[in-house]
Amino acid sequence: QAYTFFFLRQPSPHTHTPPSFSLDFSCLVSKMAPSDRKFKVCICGGAGGIGQPLSMLMAMDDRVGELSVYDLTVSAVPAEGVATDLAHLNMGSRVRAFGLDPKSGDKPKDKLKECFVGADLVLIPAGVPRKPGMN
Repeated sequence: QAYTFFFLRQPSPHTHTPPSFSLDFSCLVSKMAPSDRKFKVCICGGAGGIGQPLSMLMAMDDRVGELSVYDLTVSAVPAEGVATDLAHLNMGSRVRAFGLDPKSGDKPKDKLKECFVGADLVLIPAGVPRKPGMN
């Protein structure tokens, strides 16, 4: 199983490039057959400020058949809340939430196997929010 990882970062405040959520699946489509196959996409950090709109865009994409939204349970909005919100959209993809409690002592490899198994694309917009004074 080979995963494709995309790390999404917010642009530097010193650049004038707006963030872009446009993803081109052509590199994956050319490697997979049949052409009507739906993709499984995992978003690690899917409950954050970048992860929520990214999750919505992926859920609305016709090429995505299953979307796994993963985040820590200490997030302001848990992954379950994002998945519930996305369930109200008229879309063809199945959305599942996966949360990990960092205080529980559970190992991510034990709790998140189902999230990643069979994934065609893993998007990681997770990160630490900027603190005052950071450039």
